[in-house]
Amino acid sequence: MKHNYEFKSIAAASMLMFACAVTGAQRSDTEGVKETGNFVKAGEKTTRSIGEAKSQIQNTLTAYNSLVTQPSKDMKSDYKKLLKAVKDMNDKVSDARHEVSTMETLGNTYFAGRADSIKNIQDTDLRQQAHNRLDTNQTSYAGVLTSFQQAGQSLEPLRKDLADQVTYLGSDLKPGGTASLKTQAEKLNQRGAEVFTKTDHALEAANSYFNSIRPTKS
Repeated sequence: MKHNYEFKSIAAASMLMFACAVTGAQRSDTEGVKETGNFVKAGEKTTRSIGEAKSQIQNTLTAYNSLVTQPSKDMKSDYKKLLKAVKDMNDKVSDARHEVSTMETLGNTYFAGRADSIKNIQDTDLRQQAHNRLDTNQTSYAGVLTSFQQAGQSLEPLRKDLADQVTYLGSDLKPGGTASLKTQAEKLNQRGAEVFTKTDHALEAANSYFNSIRPTKS
């Protein structure tokens, strides 16, 4: 009777261990899909946020031009609109920085999860194939981050210079004051065109990347 009881206990323990192993494998597979979804969503949100920041800088530059490069019928009113545009611009830029940080965190989780899952592939060739795809995917993602960084390095100086010139206008809001910024305004607009084009390219690359890792729907 004692041996029979021990056998049943061992069998029960074995079944419990098997059940836990199966549950763990299922949770791991589900977690991988979840991590992919979270990463893709973060990437899309980041891309959208950077696009909004770029658009708001453009809007602010347009409001600036209405004072400096075009005759204004109501300088005070136009300047108030410009100040609001500057505030919105700063808020959008801050939001974009936050989204990039969140995307990077979820990206680290996504790639770490993939690397961990690959360890469980028993077939050597298949495991190597998975490693190769992971390396390629990480390299593409690094390119996206680099594009975002380069776009940010271009947008930020433009934003600062634009904000400086708006402050300048506030201290000299008269026809002579706006006229004195003509040279700076021309350079600012030229830089803006170049920076916005560079940012658009970065956004296109990011959209293409996240589309490539998004699970398709039937």
